[in-house]
Amino acid sequence: MNRARAVAWWIVPSLVCLAIEWPGFTAWFRGDDFAWLGLGAGVHSLHDLLAALFHPFAQGTIRPLSERAFFLVGFWLFGMDPLPFRIVIFATQFANLALMAAIERRITGSAAAGFAAAIFWAISDALVLPLGWVCVYNQVMCAFFLLLAFYFMLRGNRMLEWIAFLLGFGAMELNVVYPVLAIAYAPRQWRRKLPMFAVSIAYAVMHYLVAHPPGTGEYAFHWTGAMLRTLGVYWTWSVGPVFLWTPFVAPAWLIPAGVALISAGLLAWLVGRRTPLFFLGWFVITIAPVLPLRDHRIEYYIYVPVIGICWLGGWALADSWSRGGFRRAAAAALTLLYCAMVVPRTIAASRVNHNLTERVRNLVEGVASAHEQHPNQAILLDGVDTELFYNGIVDRPFRALGIYEVYLTPGSEGSIAPHPEWGDPTDFVLTPNKGAKEQLVVYDVRGLQLRNITSQYLSRAVATEFPRRIDAANPLEAYLLGPEWYGIDGDHRWMGKRASFRIGDEHKERLYLHGYCPEGQLSAGPLPVRVTINGVPSDARIHSAGSFDLSFVLPNANETELWVVIEVGRTFRAGSDTRDLGLAFGTFEVR
Repeated sequence: MNRARAVAWWIVPSLVCLAIEWPGFTAWFRGDDFAWLGLGAGVHSLHDLLAALFHPFAQGTIRPLSERAFFLVGFWLFGMDPLPFRIVIFATQFANLALMAAIERRITGSAAAGFAAAIFWAISDALVLPLGWVCVYNQVMCAFFLLLAFYFMLRGNRMLEWIAFLLGFGAMELNVVYPVLAIAYAPRQWRRKLPMFAVSIAYAVMHYLVAHPPGTGEYAFHWTGAMLRTLGVYWTWSVGPVFLWTPFVAPAWLIPAGVALISAGLLAWLVGRRTPLFFLGWFVITIAPVLPLRDHRIEYYIYVPVIGICWLGGWALADSWSRGGFRRAAAAALTLLYCAMVVPRTIAASRVNHNLTERVRNLVEGVASAHEQHPNQAILLDGVDTELFYNGIVDRPFRALGIYEVYLTPGSEGSIAPHPEWGDPTDFVLTPNKGAKEQLVVYDVRGLQLRNITSQYLSRAVATEFPRRIDAANPLEAYLLGPEWYGIDGDHRWMGKRASFRIGDEHKERLYLHGYCPEGQLSAGPLPVRVTINGVPSDARIHSAGSFDLSFVLPNANETELWVVIEVGRTFRAGSDTRDLGLAFGTFEVR
């Protein structure tokens, strides 16, 4: 291989990747990015830092390198400038492409196979979210450490293999499968990999005990026959376009037929060959941990597994091409078919993601500008839709900029599709009242720029009735609380022995109270709580410290307003605090 060809062999796959994924490189932030960008706001000590790095978040995950440190350091150095984050993400992906090509060349002895595999991966739409959504960097870093450890194993450098293997646990929990991958390639080395197995098992047990997986919801595990169906879905997404979707108008049968042809071609070439089975094994082994997630099938789960399919396709293409004749023609036809199915979807999906982040950017920067103009007023947003809410509001991006009083206008929740696992729009709704007119500004988010509609909106929309949800720590809703409440204390308010509030009814069924009961309040046993709603009392008891939720049936009366009185059986004092404390409350809601 002469010098020019050698340089091209290393560089071209990365250039192809950058060209196709350019919208991802120029994308902004969205969704979960803001939860991680705001992580540093709670770090004030070494204890806070350790909690930020290692406390289970996001469905019980612990990823100190790819999520915690990545965002903490990035935000500390660059704030909300996405370019440095993108440079790190794409540089890691370029390293992954180089490692992928080098590994296949070493296994097969074919530089052409390694080059083709890297190209196949570079154009795959499995890369759209890992490269276009910053919080999915965990996938990119995980692939890097898996490939790096495997490369060092092939080179016989056990120390560097161990270092890469151990660092991989900081990227993502999928790293536990590395010993299985190593043995799948070199079964005779199983004794050497036993210590790695022990580390993976110890990590898996520790992770389970510290971050117990949810038993319900879309992240619940289902050990059923659905796992085979999920495997089939991920296979079709790996050899064809994700969701079997293309931006071109085509007959419904065309994409499934193309997927079937490519699958048949790969499996036909695989017959009678032992070494390529490892590539198929890579796909199965790395996809296995997510197969029980029956209700959470997402495209970036195939990012690491598809490496094995690309290796297989690269070797099949190089081998068939070298044999000429029908084999060469068939391989070329299947390669063109794959590119025709995948590349348009990759480009289209990357642009969709980019455009979505631009909508979020316009929103966040618009709110920041509005806050500069009205620093002492709360901001209400009107016209927020489902897409904008879940990508630009639910994770509270404004807090990273020091802006806390941002809400939705009443009725906004009706235009936002419910996804309880992601967030509740009603948590963000603020009902303006006559006494708060001077404390509010209202902006319409429809369009490229936010538009101030305060005067028009408040002239017709100031509430004549009480809201059905109250945030006790929101100063704009303090008019709904009785005089017995103490001042705002973070995200809650304390009551004494008795406190009251007003809330709207609109003929709903129950009243829900969310609050916190400290350990000291239960030293004398369970705490009696009486809640009186429009003169009708109901009793409950709190038996354990921490957050609690109480609910009470509403009186059967044709009322539009409820007067609620809360009384506790006793109070206590905490340390040097001279207040008589009952319970701390966050929200009250009628639904």
